[in-house]
Parts: sequence; structure tokens; C-alpha cells
Amino acid sequence: MTDPIEEQAERDEYIPDPEKEKQAKAVHWLISIIRLLGVVLVMLGLAIALDKLPPVPGPAGYVLIILGLMQMWVMPVWIIRKYIRARVAEEEIAKAAEGADAP
Repeated sequence: MTDPIEEQAERDEYIPDPEKEKQAKAVHWLISIIRLLGVVLVMLGLAIALDKLPPVPGPAGYVLIILGLMQMWVMPVWIIRKYIRARVAEEEIAKAAEGADAP
């Protein structure tokens, strides 16, 4: 006689989907690059705000600092939320299609 807990564990075993893994890696790299570019914008904005780049006016540096901070903190969260919503929608569509196909 087998243990029902072991049977449940065997049914719930995670099987990775290569396509979803590829999408997740692409989103991860996109977010990493966006954050890195945000750091570059903040550094450039600081250099401009501290008058290290003389021909550029100081207020432009503050604008770049704000844009860089938004790019580092707000954009990644927004992208991740869109990605998760898309994944959940795909799963719901797949479940609905399974339910429609079952007699």
C-alpha cells in the first residue's frame, strides 16, 4: 500500500517549461540592463548637477537624477507586473481551453 502523501508529491512534481524559462531569462536580463542604465543616468546627472560638465546647465542634472532613479526603481516593478499578468492570463486561457475540450 502506498502513502497518499507520496502519491501527491509525485503528481505535483515541477516540470519546467523551456519556453517559459527562456521568457523569464529574457525579462531578467532586460530588467538588469534597465537598472544599469538607470545607474548611469544618476551618475551623469550627479556630474552635471555638480558642474563637472560645464556646458550643461545644472537643472538638467537634477532631471537626469530623477529619471535615473525612476528607471532603477519604478520601471523594473512595472515590467515584472506586466510579465506576471501575461503569464497568469496565459495560464487562465490554457485552463479555459482544457475545460472547453473536456466532455
